[in-house]
Amino acid sequence: MSKRLRQYLFEHYSVNGYGTLKKVRKDFPIQIDDQDDTDSFTEFCNIFVTVGQGNNIEIEFSGGIPITREIADFAEIYKGRAEPDRNRVVLTITPSQIEALTDLAARIKNTTELGHSVGNENWDKVAARTVSSLYRFVRVIREYQDLRNAGLL
Repeated sequence: MSKRLRQYLFEHYSVNGYGTLKKVRKDFPIQIDDQDDTDSFTEFCNIFVTVGQGNNIEIEFSGGIPITREIADFAEIYKGRAEPDRNRVVLTITPSQIEALTDLAARIKNTTELGHSVGNENWDKVAARTVSSLYRFVRVIREYQDLRNAGLL
């Protein structure tokens, strides 16, 4: 089952350069944010997912993201951790817990004024894109579940 989800996400999010892969390895992280060549690597919030056994989805946020106590607590609830000194958050969810990411998106939205705390003066714009990426990921997982429940995957 995890192979199907991993492949579905890869195909949905694949970009130039990765399209030649026919099978995605277990440890292959899939980038789900909308970063492009015009974005500053140090200011952007990168979001990577890795699908493990049992469809467990490890989600990693890294980059210029301010990590509040609420975000750190959220990560801990979902078998993860926050590393404020590295501007990194990691958590693990299952597809049935996907709606929790809308709660995380709301917490990230509440940090728009905190970019200066991590040296990211563009965080207000990047936060909106990060939230949008999370909402899109929730939608993609829902689509996957609907297709699987309909017997189409």
